[in-house]
Amino acid sequence: MAEKKVYAICKAKVKAIQDAYDALIDTTEDYKSLLTTLIAECDPNDENDKHLLVVANLQRNTVNSLIGTLDTEVHDDLTRLSDRVIRFKHLEDGIFI
Repeated sequence: MAEKKVYAICKAKVKAIQDAYDALIDTTEDYKSLLTTLIAECDPNDENDKHLLVVANLQRNTVNSLIGTLDTEVHDDLTRLSDRVIRFKHLEDGIFI
């Protein structure tokens, strides 16, 4: 009986991690969209906007790199984590050894 509780706790934790990952992706995409809008609205001929354009472009490049990392490496790790929890459940049920 204790093992079933451990599985349920593991499953809940993996779900919480996946929800946090989804929220991070959504927030990062929103930030990228905001930066893109900011860049589009800046006047490259305005002295006050020039620095803002440089910083916004650097931030957008950083966000693009972060999204790439989240979409590949972190997503793959989450998939493996979910697979391991599923294997744990099968082992617990005696289906998969």
